[in-house]
Amino acid sequence: MEKLRDARLCPHCSKLCCFSCIRRWLTEQRAQCPHCRAPLQLRELVNCRWAEEVTQQLDTLQLCSLTKHEDNDKDK
Repeated sequence: MEKLRDARLCPHCSKLCCFSCIRRWLTEQRAQCPHCRAPLQLRELVNCRWAEEVTQQLDTLQLCSLTKHEDNDKDK
């Protein structure tokens, strides 16, 4: 799965999208959410500042888990 970049939230269904992806969708495809199909304009999107932080924390946890797994394999 790709990481969200400059995440935006649809105010109708709360789905997250990368800003560049949703901007392209809204300007080149349809003026509606690709998930819930509600009418949507760029100015309605909510900046989701916490998404990048959560993604970074998940990456850190995954790295720690992999490192711990490798350490356990070495001990065998």
